[in-house]
Amino acid sequence: MRLSRRLGLTTTEFLARHTEAGGTVLQTRPDDRGCVFLGERGCTVHPDRPLACRIYPLARWVAPDGDESFGHLQPHPQTAGLYGTRGTVDDYLTSQGLAPYFAMSERYGELYDRMVAIMERLDPDEDTDRRTERRADVDEMDAGTLATQWFDIDAAVGAYCRERGLSVPAEIDALVDLHLAAVGAWLDALEARLTP
Repeated sequence: MRLSRRLGLTTTEFLARHTEAGGTVLQTRPDDRGCVFLGERGCTVHPDRPLACRIYPLARWVAPDGDESFGHLQPHPQTAGLYGTRGTVDDYLTSQGLAPYFAMSERYGELYDRMVAIMERLDPDEDTDRRTERRADVDEMDAGTLATQWFDIDAAVGAYCRERGLSVPAEIDALVDLHLAAVGAWLDALEARLTP
């Protein structure tokens, strides 16, 4: 959302032009030398970079039980970043202003967990191998193709607001709140079909 607005695009346009792997990954440059937004002087969208970029060179894992852990990624050989061993992970996270990004990630994570639980009820015989296969299929999708229309915040919120006679807000936080509500309503409808 932030990147699309920075570039003056809808999320529909942004996802079509700048993502791959079903809309889950930013495209790489045609010369395979990094992110499509990497310019001669570094990141061209730095103020609006996504969480994965904000946390770099750390990696964050959150277990299903909520336990959080961090690791250190190997820095890109051409990075101009300064790395050291002074400070703590918490110091780094605070300096990068990551708290609101983690909070948003948790909000979407709750919806994701709910969706997985519903999908397991829809198809209880599906095994882990098939899920892994489907994820691999998403990774191989053509650039600009979405694994699900629910990734497209503008389209999902637009449809949700039209159905309810609501105005589409311009503010990012309000759009995200409505996106979460739209996905939640979709999950409510799926769950209602499962209830006898």
